[in-house]
Amino acid sequence: MNKFTAAGLLSALALSAAAAAISVKHERGTLDLKAPAQRVVGLEYSFLDTLIALGVRPVGGALGTQGGDRGAPPYLQPLTRNVTSIGSRAQPNLEAILAVKPDLILADAFVHRDLYPQLARLAPTAAFQSRRGSYEDVMQQVLDIGRLVGREAQARQLLRDQAQLLAKAQAFTNRKAPPVVMAVVTEQSVTLHSTESFVGSLIEKLGRKNAVKPQGAQTQYEVTLEGLAALNPATLVLFTGADERPIVREWAKHPLWQKMTAVKRGRVYEFDRDLWTRARGPIALKQMLAQTINSGLLQDRAPTAAYAFRE
Repeated sequence: MNKFTAAGLLSALALSAAAAAISVKHERGTLDLKAPAQRVVGLEYSFLDTLIALGVRPVGGALGTQGGDRGAPPYLQPLTRNVTSIGSRAQPNLEAILAVKPDLILADAFVHRDLYPQLARLAPTAAFQSRRGSYEDVMQQVLDIGRLVGREAQARQLLRDQAQLLAKAQAFTNRKAPPVVMAVVTEQSVTLHSTESFVGSLIEKLGRKNAVKPQGAQTQYEVTLEGLAALNPATLVLFTGADERPIVREWAKHPLWQKMTAVKRGRVYEFDRDLWTRARGPIALKQMLAQTINSGLLQDRAPTAAYAFRE
């Protein structure tokens, strides 16, 4: 081989390596990888959902219940049976993460903001706004994660599929319907989701107006019964846990509750909190969009039996 041929080969190899290199902007800067990641740890359910939708099996995931976490949503459990649990979203175990030898960690920019420096020392780490992100944020993450794992073409197809599903759901929307108030409900609290939250921005994307605006930097914030009654929603959407007795069961006995327009109109809907507010990836979104239609929410019809508020 003469020097010219060797030089050409080296040049071709260099170009090939450069083509394989990846650079993705995230909440903590820009992550540069020399090649697509193959061993990925996801510290949020939306990341695990996205990876699986892309055809990538995570080597580790935040699937535990430490720190009061409820564990993976039911729909995600069968899809993550072969994924090693590395603790919970609230309390990921650094030793467990190191043991699965990741070449990429996907972290939540809000939940893991203090832990990020330690995670970045274990492996290249990208932080995205999942827990406090909007619908658009999550869609961008699908593309960014696809690029990081060398599945950009698949990611773009997922986004096209999602756009088609969104358009089909929008066709059912009664755009003259009054604004919606959406809230996550636990046994102790009711948290409103504004136009900048995930579910709050999704409902607007579907054509229903969200009556709740952010409070400063807070896209989600708690409200009392009196505060909710002051908003007097014409449509009220509640996200509750199937294994809990949410506080609104008690609120429903109060005269303030009975006076709300949504109650009088029979437009109080109840959805599964595990699916709607803890998942957020492409797989979960298919189920969520179907439920917005089947429940009657988009059409502003009285909720069907499966989604009617249970007093």
